[in-house]
Amino acid sequence: MCGVRIPGAIRFVFSRGVYPYYFSFLLYAFFYLPDVGRLILYSPMNRKASEIMKIYRPVLLFLLAVTMLSCGDAPQTPESCAREVIERTLGRRAPDVELRLTEKAPDGHDRFATRVTDGRLVIEGSSGVALTRGFYDYITTNGYGQVTWTGTRMELPERLPDTPLREVSSPFRHHYYMNVCTFGYTYPYWSWNEWEKELDWMALHGFDMALAPIGSEAILMRIWRDMGLTEEEINELFTAPGHLPWMRMGNMSGLDSPLSERWLDEQVALQHRILDRMRGLGITPVFSGFAGFVPPAIARVRPGVTLTETRWNDHMKSWMLPVESPLFREIAARYMEEWEREFGRGEYYLVDSFNEMELPFGELSPGEVHAQLTRYGETVYKSIAAVNPDAVWVLQGWMFGYQRDIWTPDNIRALLAGVPDDKLLVVDLAEDFNAMVWRNAPGWEYADGFAGKQWIYSTVPNFGGRSALSGSLEFYANGHLAALQSARKGNLVGYGTAPEGVENNDVVYEMIADAGWSSEPIDVEQWVRRYARNRYGDCPGELGLFWDHILRSSYSVSVPNQARYRWQMTPYDQRRGPVDISDDFFRAVEHFAAAGPELSGSGLYRADLALYAALYAAGKADIAVERANAAYLAGDPEAAAAERDAFFSLLLTADRLLESTPNHRLERWLGFAEARGHSAAEKERYQRDARRLITCWSDGASLHDYACRVWSGLIRDYIVPRWEHYFDCKERGTAPDFAGLDSVWLASAAEPLSPQERCPDVLTAAEELFARYGAYGSDFVRPESRGIVGSWSPFEFGGSRRRIRLTLDPATVPGIRGVRFRVLRGGDGVRVGNPVLQVDRVNIASMQYEAEMGPVHAEAVIPIRHTQRTVPAEAALFVTLDGPAAADSFGVIELVR
Repeated sequence: MCGVRIPGAIRFVFSRGVYPYYFSFLLYAFFYLPDVGRLILYSPMNRKASEIMKIYRPVLLFLLAVTMLSCGDAPQTPESCAREVIERTLGRRAPDVELRLTEKAPDGHDRFATRVTDGRLVIEGSSGVALTRGFYDYITTNGYGQVTWTGTRMELPERLPDTPLREVSSPFRHHYYMNVCTFGYTYPYWSWNEWEKELDWMALHGFDMALAPIGSEAILMRIWRDMGLTEEEINELFTAPGHLPWMRMGNMSGLDSPLSERWLDEQVALQHRILDRMRGLGITPVFSGFAGFVPPAIARVRPGVTLTETRWNDHMKSWMLPVESPLFREIAARYMEEWEREFGRGEYYLVDSFNEMELPFGELSPGEVHAQLTRYGETVYKSIAAVNPDAVWVLQGWMFGYQRDIWTPDNIRALLAGVPDDKLLVVDLAEDFNAMVWRNAPGWEYADGFAGKQWIYSTVPNFGGRSALSGSLEFYANGHLAALQSARKGNLVGYGTAPEGVENNDVVYEMIADAGWSSEPIDVEQWVRRYARNRYGDCPGELGLFWDHILRSSYSVSVPNQARYRWQMTPYDQRRGPVDISDDFFRAVEHFAAAGPELSGSGLYRADLALYAALYAAGKADIAVERANAAYLAGDPEAAAAERDAFFSLLLTADRLLESTPNHRLERWLGFAEARGHSAAEKERYQRDARRLITCWSDGASLHDYACRVWSGLIRDYIVPRWEHYFDCKERGTAPDFAGLDSVWLASAAEPLSPQERCPDVLTAAEELFARYGAYGSDFVRPESRGIVGSWSPFEFGGSRRRIRLTLDPATVPGIRGVRFRVLRGGDGVRVGNPVLQVDRVNIASMQYEAEMGPVHAEAVIPIRHTQRTVPAEAALFVTLDGPAAADSFGVIELVR
């Protein structure tokens, strides 16, 4: 194992949940501390252990010998670790590849060079990652293959043709990867088998810095136990594995706990293997530091301590120690000491205490807030430096873009002011959101180069692991060039990407990886055709047409928070489904399928066709549900029934197609969770946690339908029953019980999914889909394009006032002058009104007025006056509906512009 010495290997084999700790210590003591070992073995209180050891000593000797032979006595070199990655990628030994470790570039950045002479590939690289990146660059530059989450293609000729020298030097010192949330939306139940593949992927794609928080809870458990807390008290803070990222950031606590002792031990063992591999390859781990979040029972063992109860998304909470508290510094020091004793000395520690939360300082003047922020930053840094003076505090900069109403340039400077420039690293997390969603100034411009601190340019290409196609390839190809060329870039040291969930949109990450090693513009149209040749072996004309259309739709200006269909949201959510379902998207998929006769021999092509055809059906389903709703509003039951049938047919077609893909199946996700449980109860709890995270999210409504996976199993067993319930309630005029459906969904965690057949021939299935639904919806116009932003029906009335949120197209905001409420049919009187216009999460206009609506008063216009003259990043309209339960009233809500 890369980077493991004998004592560490013995500790790993025998103390990480494979054998009891007692025998681990006996073995280590017996072989490495003979006098102590014999004293322990032969003391009167250990006679029984002595007899056991006499019997099993030969077995232990054999296991020790195997460990020594498999691990060796010295750490492996970057070259040998890189070779292992290459050989796992090729699936065989690589005798015709020579690896040479070289010095870094004069600016300290990694570099590599490749050439082929007499059939031998020579790769020179300045680290293990540079060597593997050099190999992958050679493969993709010459069209020999690709390594992605959905599969690998490697087709090298028997003898490599000679190629001239190719030299590449990265424009960045670091290449950063991962989001704190990835350890919830993708990684929580992974075993070493999945992690080994992910680490290989990282190395091949040139990422040399990654988050490494696994095992944090085991370290905290040791500390808090030692302080006198019980397991029950500690687990009041801990959540189930899938929700740990938000517990670590202080957003929530206690959901689906406890964490078992065995799970904690296995996490420590897994982290050792991950870190060994990272260090062997030269990937720098970013550890989790102590951010101040503690179980509330800490006040029992330390009377007089002051805790701040934090709130997130209204109903979720945690408990935070003030950083100036001596107990904060004590726990921070003990945490780092115990962490480094277990996992070795760290260079970078991530500490975030303000993730999407208000500042916990109360009502203070700006000067007092600046002083508090400076004191906070200085204290966090000193809590790290007290144990490891060489360590660097890593701070995520998501809040600096997301909450600019709080994080002004002055507040940012104040937070950073108390830390030495070389001891703080800001990950400017979401430059794609600054550019395309919030329409903010870039982070480095806004914060004036982060006041001289080190910082990393980063993007967030995914929210929640959403699997619809999304991402601006042009921005991911060339957006970083603005930072490299900016006079205000300050101490820019790295480039990175921080997706909340991975195993989706492979093309986006291939582009991001290439861009991180390039200081020159990338021609996207040429690049995607090279991508296709690497992925499938060829790029015939129909595939070129696919890319022409998809670059005008899904991979144009779309961003990760748009990867959500309306049918993935609770019926009938009044928010827009922003996934691209333009004619360009549907034509793109049809052209992709038309390349089948030439590419059907490619497994990756068939997998992609299954996904794209499923998303084609998903897009048509969005049209069907809109048309069904319009038919219900208009009182046309026959049309509504026909659209309902089309809707379910399309969803189930998508489900069946996705059953043929490697990664887009709920069964696989739940299988990871089940495999990590060691009892029937634990397996059920983990599967419930896994189900919850990708559907209802928590025990409240705030993040419901956030993850939005387009997965087989999830569609047929969660989405379809929910919409059946909705349509049935519509037809009966009764109120739905979605919370009850969620309870049933979670309670059935231990039950198998309903059966589903895979498509025997994906190309035939796609052609049948196009034949049946190709023309469907060609005349469809989204309601918002006609000014309709919402609607009401008996379904929306429950006997009391209800406030609903309507998503607006931001481009419409400057022209809004009022809201029109229009009754379509129905005999009951209802009250509607009280519009509130919200821009970028701030209310900018409102009118406290309700209109009486009914057969006599069928229309009302309520004016809205505002001064917004530019297009905001996001916008919403809130209105109230009030009337008797299941009121007989149907109407629409329109903008007056």
